[in-house]
Amino acid sequence: MSKNGSTPEELFAKLARQMAGGDGAPLPHREGKGTGSMFVGKKMFAVLDKSGALVLKLPPARVQELIAAAVGAPWHPGTGKPLKEYIAVAADQHAKWLSLAREAREFMAAKR
Repeated sequence: MSKNGSTPEELFAKLARQMAGGDGAPLPHREGKGTGSMFVGKKMFAVLDKSGALVLKLPPARVQELIAAAVGAPWHPGTGKPLKEYIAVAADQHAKWLSLAREAREFMAAKR
């Protein structure tokens, strides 16, 4: 639960609605993938992990900058070895989720 009493899943659902509104983007969920991930085209840019953190794909230098600023932590998919383009941003940092998710979507959209 976050400081405002919302669960990470509720915060993620709110984020998905925000990502779909205002800038002309459709709801970023891919059919059949549930509600725990966001895509731009076929590229995933955000996922809610089992710990309740928002995992975002960003340029490696940006990931390092965010880790140094204590905004997030390195992330790995259960291997123990962090992936250089991924950062996990905890629910207690949810105020930063929207701007970072937009940044991640833009980063992945450029990779199409």
